[in-house]
Amino acid sequence: MNEAHVFNKEQEIFIKELRHQTAESHQKLEDNYLSKSILNPSVTLADYQKYLSGLYGLTIACEDQVFPEINHIVPQLEKRYKSGKIIEDLSFTGYSDLKIDELPYYQYEFSTAAEALGIMYVLEGSTLGGRILYKHINQYLGLNAENGAAYFWGYGQETGPMWKSFISEVARFAAEYGESQNIIDSAVKTFNITDTWLRKQ
Repeated sequence: MNEAHVFNKEQEIFIKELRHQTAESHQKLEDNYLSKSILNPSVTLADYQKYLSGLYGLTIACEDQVFPEINHIVPQLEKRYKSGKIIEDLSFTGYSDLKIDELPYYQYEFSTAAEALGIMYVLEGSTLGGRILYKHINQYLGLNAENGAAYFWGYGQETGPMWKSFISEVARFAAEYGESQNIIDSAVKTFNITDTWLRKQ
């Protein structure tokens, strides 16, 4: 995959502003007790399962509700489905099919493609952070991409290029349609939703 994504000035400003305005809500999510437990050297399999279970409800909701609204905008969307990997990981670590079937789904509320992109920014961005989590889980729980940590492995060696192609299209859409602030507001809202959802698990 070609990693060369050249941004014009307006797109660069949007990406910088997106990171800036979501920084506080992003940090709050990282300070979530589940987010912290998963990066603790004393992380347990139960901690890991609880974290994955929470992410599953958000991830499959995004795939079912959000993806259809942005399939004409986001490149390689068919490769970005990841809820199945969470199911694999939960099954490998001991969850029964019944327990997985009973996991709750989130219901996103949005009405525009810009809002949908803001939601996906948070979910897709977690794939980048997953590389750090993967190393930690591999070290302390002994799981790997084939055995219990498929979700955090993400797109493997394509994780960086897949992220760049995604954010370049979001930036292009924001600039072309004047939707920068709507995308940013939706991303902030989604970070807060994710934090609240995980705290309920």
